[in-house]
Amino acid sequence: MDKNSFLAFYEEAGYRVVDSFTYSDIKLFLMRNRPKTAHRVLYFAIMLLLLFFIGFMIGSMWKQTGEAGQFWLAIGGSIIFALVGCVILIPVHEFIHWLVYRNEGAADVRFGAIWRSFAFYAAAHNFLADYKTFKRIALAPLYLLSALLCLLLLFPMPLWSKVAVALVLLFHLSSCSGDLMMLSYMSRYKHRCVFTVDDVDNRFTYFLEKQS
Repeated sequence: MDKNSFLAFYEEAGYRVVDSFTYSDIKLFLMRNRPKTAHRVLYFAIMLLLLFFIGFMIGSMWKQTGEAGQFWLAIGGSIIFALVGCVILIPVHEFIHWLVYRNEGAADVRFGAIWRSFAFYAAAHNFLADYKTFKRIALAPLYLLSALLCLLLLFPMPLWSKVAVALVLLFHLSSCSGDLMMLSYMSRYKHRCVFTVDDVDNRFTYFLEKQS
């Protein structure tokens, strides 16, 4: 189904387009619709605290190793394990989106990547999601993976491995920024009958309002 036919179907059903973007322009769309200042401050404060925690652990690791060779070996191990963890995290993050989409009733959920923006997605083709539904879909990976990684930090393990887990957590929080910005955008419509729907075939996302 081409773009015009896709839109015509919803227009005939009583919907009108209030906004849209192409997948290739998703970062520009999100930057134009950034969250409120208070939310951005809270997000960056959490990221800074995590960076401080990582720095503190690296300082402790320096004191613990006692010599430059062992320290840099430990740092190298942290980076390698963090990179492996980040590679694993990407499909797990999208798989959680997939699970919640399916639980909400989406029949055709697809995975993809926008390499120019280094963005990965799980999108439900032709599935209408209102604010509350989208909120559950958007926040599921943030809550589940953040809780898992924070619990992992509580387990007894060498400092270098704790640094690796903290780096993965930092990457995870930064990779959730797109979900959070999209949710912030959808929140402006939470008191209106507005839905988001993906036309994956034509790589478009629409925001449709049901007309009374």
